[in-house]
Amino acid sequence: MTDTVLVVEDSDTKLASVVAALTAIVPQYPIETAKSVRSAVAALEAKRFWLIVADMSLPTFDVESRERGGTPRPFGGIEVFDYLMREGLSTPVIVVSSYQALVDGARSMPLERLASDLARDYPENYHGYVYFDSAYSNWERELRALVERTNQ
Repeated sequence: MTDTVLVVEDSDTKLASVVAALTAIVPQYPIETAKSVRSAVAALEAKRFWLIVADMSLPTFDVESRERGGTPRPFGGIEVFDYLMREGLSTPVIVVSSYQALVDGARSMPLERLASDLARDYPENYHGYVYFDSAYSNWERELRALVERTNQ
């Protein structure tokens, strides 16, 4: 295990906000980023991380801003949890979502329900969620509290 944090987020704006918040919360830890399920798994195959902060709505592969396609899959982040479980890794994961409910076709899941399911299905990895809203700073305080609890 290293002391590095992995942030998995496909939105450049949200990624910059989360990285800035984490840099203020744990300045001693280097931060690496991934923008898709595939790049997150590649990073996890290459090294171990102290903490993962991940969005749930992620594309399968990295897509540059000038490319078309790569629409985020509402529950793509589950694949990061599945990988950790398959490999027997107990790396803590904090979910940061800008959606109060994830919608996949006719299926809608409120963030609180997703949190309950993740806690039940991935108890070794799931360490909480934060609702991200760039108009307010509540998400930063909530992220700080979760990271500090994980760091104890």
